Amino acid sequence: MPAGMTVLFLGLIVLGLCYLYLFSPQTTGWTQSAQYERRMEAFKQNVATPETKEAASGMSEGAGVEQGSTIYKTDCAMCHGENLEGGIGPALTGPKFIYGGTLADHVRAISDGTPNGMPAFGKQLGAEKVRAVARYVFVRRNK
Repeated sequence: MPAGMTVLFLGLIVLGLCYLYLFSPQTTGWTQSAQYERRMEAFKQNVATPETKEAASGMSEGAGVEQGSTIYKTDCAMCHGENLEGGIGPALTGPKFIYGGTLADHVRAISDGTPNGMPAFGKQLGAEKVRAVARYVFVRRNK
């Protein structure tokens, strides 16, 4: 066998052994799923919305609930009832919501509306009032 082919052959064997050592979970603990989880966690931290920051910091517990209550009574109670018990629209007391039960899901449903008949209130109320109503519904539901 020519010398060049021998060097290439031995080099590929050494490279293969190094690869097996570096990327075997038994030797280094490296796994593809763990790397994926780390990247997803970093992505979630970089894409935090105002609603997720509020929920994580506990601000959603009391901030803006009074304003949300006032807006809810004037704009939402005619369909969802004074005490979130439902009427024309569904009850907002849970325990399950079709479009998600997090604060961010409530904001999205109020802003953009839903396919089952709820109109979008994002342009009518504005972002701050939508968040206030979402906080009110979220806090009342979790009491």
